[in-house]
Parts: sequence; C-alpha cells; structure tokens
Amino acid sequence: MVAGLDGEVVIHRDELGIPHVRATTARDAFVGQGFVQAEDRLGQLEYDRRRASGRWAEVAGRGALGFDVFARRCGLGQAARREFDALSPEAQEPLIAFATGVNAHLATGAPLPPDLQVAGITPEPWSPWECCAVFLVRHVAFANWQRKLWRGRLAAALGGEAVAHLEGDDARDVPLIVPPGSWWRAAPRDPSGLDPVTMATAAFVETEHGSNGWVVSGARTASGFPLLAGDPHRLVEAPGVYYQCRLACPEFDALGLAFVGVPGLPHFGQTEHVAWGVTNANGDYQDLYVERFRGDDTLEYETPSGWFVPEHRIETIVVLGDDAVVIDCLETRHGPIVFGDPATGFGVALRSTALVEPSTGLSVLAPMLRASNVDELDEIMRAWVDPANNLVSADVAGNIAYRTTGRVPVRSRANAWGPVPGWTNDHEWHDDVPYDALPRAKNPDGGLIVTANQRIVGDDYPHYLGLDYARPDRAIRLHDRLDDLAAVDASAMAAVHQDRQSLPAEVWTERLGRLEGADEWERLAVEALRAWDCVMDADSVAAAVYMVVRDAAGRVIAHDPRLAELRVPITGEPSATFAPLEMRLWPLLTPLLARDDALLMPATQTWDDVLAAALSDGVGVLRTVFGDEPAAWRWGALHVCAPRHPLSAVHPETDGALNPPGVELGGEWDTVFAAAHPAGSGFGVTTASVARYVFDLDGRRSSAWIVPLGASGAAGGRHFSDQQRAWADGIVLPVNLDVAQTSEPVTRLKPEPR
Repeated sequence: MVAGLDGEVVIHRDELGIPHVRATTARDAFVGQGFVQAEDRLGQLEYDRRRASGRWAEVAGRGALGFDVFARRCGLGQAARREFDALSPEAQEPLIAFATGVNAHLATGAPLPPDLQVAGITPEPWSPWECCAVFLVRHVAFANWQRKLWRGRLAAALGGEAVAHLEGDDARDVPLIVPPGSWWRAAPRDPSGLDPVTMATAAFVETEHGSNGWVVSGARTASGFPLLAGDPHRLVEAPGVYYQCRLACPEFDALGLAFVGVPGLPHFGQTEHVAWGVTNANGDYQDLYVERFRGDDTLEYETPSGWFVPEHRIETIVVLGDDAVVIDCLETRHGPIVFGDPATGFGVALRSTALVEPSTGLSVLAPMLRASNVDELDEIMRAWVDPANNLVSADVAGNIAYRTTGRVPVRSRANAWGPVPGWTNDHEWHDDVPYDALPRAKNPDGGLIVTANQRIVGDDYPHYLGLDYARPDRAIRLHDRLDDLAAVDASAMAAVHQDRQSLPAEVWTERLGRLEGADEWERLAVEALRAWDCVMDADSVAAAVYMVVRDAAGRVIAHDPRLAELRVPITGEPSATFAPLEMRLWPLLTPLLARDDALLMPATQTWDDVLAAALSDGVGVLRTVFGDEPAAWRWGALHVCAPRHPLSAVHPETDGALNPPGVELGGEWDTVFAAAHPAGSGFGVTTASVARYVFDLDGRRSSAWIVPLGASGAAGGRHFSDQQRAWADGIVLPVNLDVAQTSEPVTRLKPEPR
C-alpha cells in the first residue's frame, strides 16, 4: 500500500527488465517511476545525492574529498533546496511524486543492492529537492568552466596570441545547425579579448568532458513520418546515467531515457505525438572571476566600490577512515570561491546560471510529456535554464524542428576566453539572450537537421552563444551519411550509429605514410597505414597503429617545458574535473599537423621529428603489449570499455564483483560511433555513447534504444549488463510495446484505503 496514490499503478517489465509503468493519473505515473528507479538503481541514487551534498567521502574515503570540497564550496545542496522551493506547486508535484515512489520502495524492506551492502549504507528517505540536487551535480562540472580555466592557464604560459592561434581556423567548412544546410568558415580570432584573461590568470597562477542528434522529415522516410535519432556522449559509468522506461497514464504515454534521480524524460523521449532529443549546445553560461583578496584575516575582496567581506560559512566533511576536514566556504558578488587560496591574495569564483538564482529548468518535466506538437514543446522549453542544449524534435503531423534551449548571459567577449578580473565591472552579466532570439529552425527544405556539438550559427547571428564548439568531424560525417538518403527507415538510422570512419585519421596517415621506418616493425606499421581506409574497427591493425602513434606524438609535445605548469591542477581543483595536458592537446594537434604548424613544437623540432619519434614509441608500445606479430596489434584489444563502480577501489575485497565485464570497442574521439580514451594515460574507453535511440513517429513501430550496460544497477544481476554486447556492436534494440505478453513478474502498487 502506498499513501496518496490516486489508483493502482501496474508495472510490467520487458525481457530486458525495462519497466513499463501504467497509472490512472500523471502523478501516479511519477510515483511508479520513482519506485522502479529505486528498485533498479538505489545505489546510484545514493551516490549522486551524496556527491551533490558533498558527502561521498563519508562512504568512499579520502579519494572522494576533492569533489566533496568543490560541491560544498559551490553550495549545490543549498542551491537545490532553493530551486525546489522556487518551483510552483504544479512543477513540484512530479518531484514529490517521484520521492514518494522511491520511499515506497524503501518501505518494502527489499534486500539492499550489492554496492550498498558493501558500503554498509541503509539509505535515508528521499526528499523531493534531491531530484534538483542530482541534476545539478551531474551538470556543474559538465559545462565550459574547465575549458576557460585551461585557456586562461595556457594564455598565462604562452601568451594570448598563441591561444587565439591554437583555437582558430580549422581550415575546413563547418556544417551549421541553423539554418540547416548552410556552411561556415572561421576567420582568424582576435587575440585582444585575451588580454584581461591573461592578466587575471597570470596574477592568480603566480600565487600557486559530446553527443550526436539528428532528425529526418517524413518527406525522406519510407513511412512518410519523421525519424529522430541520436546518442549522448558522457563518461561511461557503472551503472550508467540513463535509464530506459515507459510511463503511461490517460494524459500521456511516453517512453525514453530517463535521467537517474529525476522524473520524466528531460533529454530523450517519445510520446504518441512528439519525440525529442538533445545534444550539448556548448552554450556559454558559466564564467570564472579572479577575485583579489587582501591576503589577511579580514577575507575582504576588492570591488570598484571598495573592499567587501564575502559571505562566509564553515563546513565539516566527514571522511571514512580519516579525520574530518573543516573548510571555509566563501561567496563573492560573482559566486562561490571554488579554487585558490584567498589567504594568498587570490581566489577564483564560479558564476553559473543554475547557481545565480533558482533554476526553473525542472518545471518542464511534466509539460514535455503532454506536448502535442513541436511548437508546444518549443514553448514549454522557454523555462529551461541549464545546460544549454540543442533540442531536435518531431511530431506525428510531420514537423521537424530545432531550438537552442537554456539561458545564455550577455557579457563581454573576454569572458568567453577564460578567467576575467573580478575587481572591475567590465565583465558583468547583463540580462540573457532572449529566448525568442535563440536559434530555431522548423521544416527546413532539405528535410534534415544535424547536431553534433558543432557551431550553431554563422557570423551574421547578432548574439554571442559560445566559443567551445566541437571539431566538425562528426557533423561532416553525419551529413556525408544522411544528405543523399531517401526513403529511409529506422534500420538506416541505426546503421548511422555504427559509423566508424575517422576524418582526423586521414590527416595523420597521410603524413605518417611518408615515413620510411627505422626497422622492420616500423616499416610494417607504415605499410598498414598506407593501405588503411581510416575506419576505426575493433579488429583493425592500422587503427591501433594510428592511435598509439598519435598518442605518442601528444606525449612528446606535452613535455615542452613551456607547458610544465599545465600538467598539474591548480589549488583546490578536484581530480574528477582536471583533464591531463595530453587530453587538452589532443583536439588541437590535428589542425596543427594539417597546416604543418610548429607552434607547439619543442625547441628545434619539426613535425617530421615528432612523428618519427612517435612512430618508434608507438610501435614499441604495440610490441610490448602484443608481441612482434603485427597481426595481433588489434585496436579493440587496446580499446576496452571496462567502467568501474565508484566503490570498487574503496572495497578491494570485492575483487571487482561490483564492476561489469570489459568489452572491446571500435571508434575514437571524433567518429560518429564515439569512444574516447584518456590520451596520454592508456587506451581504455572512458567516454562513449551512454545511450542510443531511434524514435519512429509512425506509431513508434520501429523505435529502438540501448544503454551500455542494462536496466539494473545491481552487480551480477540478470539485467546488470545484458545490453552490453549489442551496445558495443553499435546495435539498438527494439522497444517492446507489448510488455503484457512477457513472462516477467508484474508489480502492483495499490493506494491505501481512504
């Protein structure tokens, strides 16, 4: 019996354990969603809410302390409470219902999943505001502040002109999102905007993670109805961040990929009328301000109006197996101080749209499921705050649409580059880009909209949206696959997911193919590259050669003494958000090689020198790992996806029992079939498609989905990793709309008698 239910909630599960919740009211559907998420992902819910409140070190020990400090300084828990309190009663209802469902499962007394048993945790009741908290913690480190910090540090090391050059022209046309079918070529970037960034970062330093989404109109499909497909790229985790489910009631019948800990389907969903999916728009909604402090016990910081005392609170973090840690949390007019040490005279404040004022973003959760067409969905998303997304949508009337969603503040262009001085008023926020001015497209003539984190609009667009767009490789490749297709069906969309053609590889293999090789094995490696089609298949020898040699080239360049300071985090930066130098350099090197640009070359060296050294190093790696027989040098044998549960290292006595089995993958950073490794630190997959979907607007007859592991987060369970093999092959699995016919047990939640 569940208190407050309007009627009975019936939960069927398909052959993959995916829940299909049917209720008599929308509120009850969200209760059912909370119940099944707790049933399947209770340990994950506990992990995310503890991280949001800066309490994971209580469970995981000192290794978790860095992120706990960051979360406490950001005040994520307080921000989540403010956000929930600011929502209207109608917008709060799905969150309250979800919490009711989670707590209804806790009240069943069901055995705890293996991870919580290992940790010795019995979860406390779930509070509605914690839905806001888990969404915040998953996105505060997801956006662009890390890129700004990196660029500021690079400018301090090499100068503004060098950074503008490195971030400049890719030497290729970029397929824009709006208007669909248009292309853009970058002009050289003006380095003058970097002057305040270089100055502010230098003053501070001296004291010391893509997605694909596309939609095809019914004019180009076999059924005459649109098809919408995509895949989000994130850190591959155990368990994964997305959760397949179906929610049905008289108001809506929706299926899609839920965000664990949050009701509804905010990112990827399909109802009987509308389908939607998002990719990261790389919108600029976070800034870093270097604050100048007196450097004494007063903690005062400088403003144009004089010196002010920041908001100050003291928090204590409990650490498993160690002493508790007491930290000062300071907040200036720009936001929380997240890095640095004010006692030395400087600290860095993070200003983010979701922290400046309570976010209204989660108010869209229920209305999205009720939308009857793309125009209604577009209007609903007016309330979205962050992250800034590319939203593609389609409806059963045949419409397809695109909209940039989220708040993008108006401020100086210097803010785009990196940390800016906080002691002036030159870099303040001035309102937002109006929602009605954000890029939108509907029913383009070509019948196709492609988003792959590339640049959204051209130079004629009047507002600044962002600077950190992805290289255009995936977008170009998607257009190569989709532009000329006609009479397509869902299987054709699913095949695009499997595309492993690497455009960067073409640049590297052309140059590497000129080398002769210093010995027999190097010559065999070069011959393999010369004959290769640049498809990153798991069984490819040439793909392995290319990646180990490219990785070695990055290591050579990363050891330039000019970049030494960039090899370590700044004071207070948690390891979970710090990207090693080789990873930061990875996307920069291909355009430099294409131009034979020696900007980052170590003294007296050329690209030919670097490539020759990298060939020797890379072939040495392959011989060491696989032996002297080149046929054994397979890319997939290096490129294994084996995510580790966050408690597996804390409890080695489990002998890895909390982790899923590893699986070989093809692909690389810039292929449509995305699977990235931590450059310079091994070749295991860390970031990849954390879900794939095809939504068929023709009655959902051919809709399909998949996640990297499975529906359950319980290690060793039947549905913990039963989708893994198909996912590794790039396959999507059909949605089962007939779950009443399966033999899986049925759960019924009944209301308490009134």
